[in-house]
Amino acid sequence: MSAVPRDEQAELSNDEIDARIHLAIIDAILDHQLPPGTRLVEAPLCEAFGVTRGTLRRVFVKLAHERVIDLQPNRGAVIAMHDVKEAREVFEARVILEGGSVKSLAGKRKVLPELRALVKREHALREQGSWGEWIRLSGEFHIKLSEANQNNIVSAYLRTLIARTSLLIGLYETPKRNSCSADEHGGILDAIEQGDAERAARLMEHHLGEYASELLTETSQPKEVDFARLFSPVRAA
Repeated sequence: MSAVPRDEQAELSNDEIDARIHLAIIDAILDHQLPPGTRLVEAPLCEAFGVTRGTLRRVFVKLAHERVIDLQPNRGAVIAMHDVKEAREVFEARVILEGGSVKSLAGKRKVLPELRALVKREHALREQGSWGEWIRLSGEFHIKLSEANQNNIVSAYLRTLIARTSLLIGLYETPKRNSCSADEHGGILDAIEQGDAERAARLMEHHLGEYASELLTETSQPKEVDFARLFSPVRAA
């Protein structure tokens, strides 16, 4: 994330400062800079962001509500650990919603050029090693695929589920692996455009089905983090 000029920083509202700190922490997780179990120590973080403990704690409350961190007695804020059962349930919920969604799209033989272009960008990001950006774009593919059905209720549920699974991917997936690949996204689009509802649903189920249990077989270890170096570009004051 690029640095913010000092004169602009001075004009930020509390909500904008909170949002930037929140985004910076999420970005660091997606980029594998904050493994599960890593302590978010208040003093160096306040120094890194240029904020008070009160500001930082507001952000911690939001992150805890989103299950990104745990607030533990005597330890403070810690990047959350997740178990296989929880992850599997989230992905199973996505299979139910997204399987039905792609079947509906295939029934309409939807042609989706915007999503074709997005898949090409996914390929490019994987080749470039832009891991955090690839995770975001992969989630965006699934959101836009749902939105193509124009069912706002389903899309709203999926946005929540996809945000959680994107976090799990950022925490536990390693770049050498190729789960949720752009190739699979392309295959799903092929089935939709060919009007093959059953194949579209089957590909989506395969795409997401056993992801969670495989995802958590390779876990990162907590590590010491230089917060000043990691977060200096988003210092708020």
